Amino acid sequence: MLVGLSVRNLAVVEDLALNFEPGMTSLTGETGAGKSMLVDALSLVLGDRADSNMIRHGAERAEIEADFNLNNNVSLAKWLKDHELDEEEQCHLRRTISRDGRSKGYINGRMVPLALLREVSERSIDIHGQHAHQSLIRPQTQREILDIVADNKALLDKLKLAYRDWSSSQQALQQLKSQSDEQRAKQELLQYQVGELANFQLSESHIQQLLQEQNQLANAAELISTAEAGLHRIFDEEQAAAYDIINHTLSELEKLQHVEPRFASAVETLNAAIINLDETADELRQYLDHIDLDPERLNSIENELSQLHDIARKHQVEVEELPELYQELTAELDRLSSSEVHLAELETQLAEKEKVCRTLSEEIHQKRIKTAKPLAKQISASIKQLAIPSGEIDIEVIANPDQKFSEYGMDSVRILVRTNPGQPSGELAKVASGGELARISLAIQVVTAGKRTVPTLIFDEVDVGIGGSVAEVVGKHLRALAATQQVICITHLPQVAAQAHHQLQVSKKHLKDSTHIVVDKLDKQQRIEEIARMLGGVNLTTKTRSHAEEMLDQAQR
Repeated sequence: MLVGLSVRNLAVVEDLALNFEPGMTSLTGETGAGKSMLVDALSLVLGDRADSNMIRHGAERAEIEADFNLNNNVSLAKWLKDHELDEEEQCHLRRTISRDGRSKGYINGRMVPLALLREVSERSIDIHGQHAHQSLIRPQTQREILDIVADNKALLDKLKLAYRDWSSSQQALQQLKSQSDEQRAKQELLQYQVGELANFQLSESHIQQLLQEQNQLANAAELISTAEAGLHRIFDEEQAAAYDIINHTLSELEKLQHVEPRFASAVETLNAAIINLDETADELRQYLDHIDLDPERLNSIENELSQLHDIARKHQVEVEELPELYQELTAELDRLSSSEVHLAELETQLAEKEKVCRTLSEEIHQKRIKTAKPLAKQISASIKQLAIPSGEIDIEVIANPDQKFSEYGMDSVRILVRTNPGQPSGELAKVASGGELARISLAIQVVTAGKRTVPTLIFDEVDVGIGGSVAEVVGKHLRALAATQQVICITHLPQVAAQAHHQLQVSKKHLKDSTHIVVDKLDKQQRIEEIARMLGGVNLTTKTRSHAEEMLDQAQR
C-alpha cells in the first residue's frame, strides 16, 4: 500500500510530506485548495507525462517521491526482484522534472525509464478520476470492466503474445506471397539456365583439358615437324649429329685422362650428356609414335568449345568462368526452391498459431459469458442504492462476425442500461443522463474494485453530483472496500468523509509573495469541525457540529 508521498516545487506546492495508513482516508478542503494536485503528483511519480510548466515559479526542478509497502503486494515484490530493483521489502519511487524539459525516474535509488514507473503503477494503485464516467461509454472500457471481474488478465496476456506472434507470421506470409509471382518467374528462368548448363561437363579440369587438347591438335603438324627435326639433329644427321659430336669428344678426353687428371670432370659431364640425349631421343620417338593427327577429334573438341563460348557470351563471362557460374545459378535455384518449402511451412505454422489464438479467445469468451450476468446483477443492485431505483444493467457478450479475433479476443462487449420501467435496454451514452452515468460509473467502480489485485484505490471526486442518502451509501461502499484495500478518497461530501477511518484536510496558505498548500491530519474534534464546515458552510452552528459528530460516530461503529 501507499505509505508516503512527498512533493517539492510542483505548481503551488513548495514542500509537502504526507503519510498514509491502512483503511479509508478522506482528503477534504475548500474547492481549489489543491486536493487534486496530490493525485496529479502521485500520477507523475507513477510515470505520467510531465510539463516543465508544472514546476513552481522560481524553482528549477520539481521532485516527487512515493513509498509503497510490499507486505501484501506479492506481484510488485516479484516484479522488483525480476528487474533487480528489489531492496529490503520496500518500493521507493522518485521523479524529477527540470525546467529544461528533462525528466528522470528512479526506483529504489536506481535510475529507470519512465515506462518502468508505469509498470509499478499497474501493480500498486488504481486512480479513479472525477471524469471516469466519461470513459464508461467506450466499448474498450466496458470490455475491460468485464475482464477485470472475469479474472481474464492472465489469459489476455497470453493472447496478446500469441496474437502478436500470429500477426507477425501473417505479415511474413503475405510478404512472401507477394513476392511469389516474381520469384516464380525468376525460378523458371533459373531452371532453364541451369538445365542448359547441365548439358555440358562443366568442371574446371575438363575445360582446361579441352583447351589444351584443342591447342595441341590445331598445332599437331608443327609439333611433329619440330620433334622429328630434334631427333634428327641428335642422332641422324650424318656429319653434325649432337650425339656423335659429344661421343667423339668424350672418347678423345678419355684417352688423355691418364695424362691430364683434370679431364675427369669433363668426362663425367659428357657421360651425363650422352645419357640425357638418349633419354630425350626416346621421349621424342615415343611422342612421334603416339601422336595422332585426328581431324575428327579436333572437330569434336572445337564444336564443344564453340558451344561453350556461345553460352559464355550469353552469360557475359569467360569460358573458364562457366563452372563457377553454374554453381552460383544452382545455389540460387536451390534457395528459391527452399522458399516454396518455407512458404508451405509458414502456412502450417500460421494455422497452428491461429488455433492457439482461437483457443485462448474461446476460453476468454466463456469466462466473459459466465461472468456477465452475475456482474450485471451486482451493478444493478448497486445503482438501485444510488438513486436509480428502477435501474437494470445488462452486459452483452457477442462473438464477432466470422469469429474474427484480435489481441482482446473475438467478442464485442456492451454494457446496456434501463433506467425506467417498461423501457428497453440501451447503450449507456443514449439512455443514461450525465448524472445517472456518473452514478453507474461509481457503482461499477465500487463493485469491481474488490476484484482488482492492486492494494491501493484512489477516488478523485467521483461522487460529484451525488448527495443526501445516496452519498452516505457511497461512503459506506468505499468504507467496505477499505476492509481489504487501502482507499484514499478526495471528496466534497460530508457523508463520504465521515465514513473514512482517517481524514486529511488540504488548505492554502497565502503569504505575502507566495501561496502554499498545507495538509493537516485531523483528530476527532478537528474532523467534527471539518465535516460541519462541509455540511453548513462558513457560519457553523451548534446544531451543525452536533450533526457532524453524529455522522462521524455512526460511521465509526
